Amino acid sequence: MTTMEAAAPETGVVSLDGALALVRRGHAGGFTRLVNILQPRVYRWALGIASDPDEADEISQEAFVMVHRNLHQYRGDAPLEGWVYGVVRRVANQRKRRRGRRARLAGSAGWAQATVTGVYTTDPGARVDRERLAAFVNHYFSGLPPRQREVFDLVDLQGYDPAEAAVLLNIKQGTVRANLFKARAAIRSHILAAHPAWGDLR
Repeated sequence: MTTMEAAAPETGVVSLDGALALVRRGHAGGFTRLVNILQPRVYRWALGIASDPDEADEISQEAFVMVHRNLHQYRGDAPLEGWVYGVVRRVANQRKRRRGRRARLAGSAGWAQATVTGVYTTDPGARVDRERLAAFVNHYFSGLPPRQREVFDLVDLQGYDPAEAAVLLNIKQGTVRANLFKARAAIRSHILAAHPAWGDLR
């Protein structure tokens, strides 16, 4: 049984409406109680969509982040449970699209050339095996913190400039640049630790 399945509602919360009322009144523990009520259902929905327990956990966690961020948009003209289910479906679909996009990019010679040449090396003679290096970039990308991964994906993989990424993420352009710098530095550090001879990476 996963963490999501094991969670139980807090004592004293008898309904979603009651928990939602606490949230809207600004109760300090209101959202936690809402999550505790919804966790088993959200996990089951996610598992039904993804058919994989680990992916279902990831979907559930991202869905609750989205619920917390967007709960003010819920107008109450439909059941809260249905609204949350819609969030779970959107998160699952977004994750599926991201996986597909990264798989296509990782397998693309054009992506390998652009990523390595444009970001990580100044070697005009192409002494570095670019496709192999691109595979390392893709591997270490998955281990970045979420914000760095999000920024790196938009700017270095999808080709958005920092200003566009800032608009998409609703953050300052300086925050985009700072996270992009950290992401590139982390990937570079991992690659050089494994392959010190690739010292012409910048």
